[in-house]
Amino acid sequence: MVDLARPEHPSVSVVIPVGGLEPYLLEPYLDAQLQALADQDTECPFEVLLADNTGAEHLGSYVLDHPLRQRLQLRSIDASGDVGAGHARNCGAREASGDLLAFCDADDVVHPNWLRTLLDMAPSFDVVGTAVETETLNSRQTLSWTPTVPPEKQGRTDFLPFAIGASMACWASVYRDLGGMDNRFRASQDVEFGWRAQLAGYSLGFSAEAVVAYRLRAELRPLLRQSFRLGYGFAKLRGIYRQRGCPALGMRRVASWWMALLLRNPALPTSLTGMSRGHWLRAVAIRAGELRAGIRYGAFGW
Repeated sequence: MVDLARPEHPSVSVVIPVGGLEPYLLEPYLDAQLQALADQDTECPFEVLLADNTGAEHLGSYVLDHPLRQRLQLRSIDASGDVGAGHARNCGAREASGDLLAFCDADDVVHPNWLRTLLDMAPSFDVVGTAVETETLNSRQTLSWTPTVPPEKQGRTDFLPFAIGASMACWASVYRDLGGMDNRFRASQDVEFGWRAQLAGYSLGFSAEAVVAYRLRAELRPLLRQSFRLGYGFAKLRGIYRQRGCPALGMRRVASWWMALLLRNPALPTSLTGMSRGHWLRAVAIRAGELRAGIRYGAFGW
């Protein structure tokens, strides 16, 4: 549903949801991301909105004192009404002035060609996204806990494709027409948004070029909490969208996943299982969340 009346050189608003980070990590992570935005290799002017979902009070002063404030047209937007990245993105989108909304995350680092890549795709689609890479920002141990899907396989599901929330753009008119992201999903909000957009008749484009350095959870407890939410959120999404064509999770397939985890448990040498202890625990957390939501929302079938 591409609008041919869209401007050839759109104004751009970059929206960054800010929340969920440890206070001591907030400023160094944001500094790295803002510097990366300042280093974009495009002449297209853009503004940057930090959608403040932290519940703290110092982000406003951080913005006012930031050396890149004028260069990035940097603003802080109050997103304290609810907890969640979807809510923060929606608050930022409401205050954005751009024709095109670009989304990235506070703890990642975009590559110099990130915005140009999104801008090159945007004229042909309503929603666009790119792959991400994890090699730049993460330790070897962290990577062993969370193996990354190859770029050419990212943004795919067995139902419909989606744009990853850490690297996506959407025409502002489309985003508002869809009502933004659904914050009732505490995980997989980007997947739900992409599915909903396509089912509403909008087009989605995805580039397999990884133009964002994505930061993984480097501590085990936060990783397991996140993994449970991911499993729960995606199974919830499947259950809700079954009536709209999303295939059910087959019980035989689910049983085979659990059997594989039993056979590859950490009591056995890693050389035999091919899984680190952190990787195994993460997989168990995902499956546990999936099982709980799958039963509650009817995501399973034969």
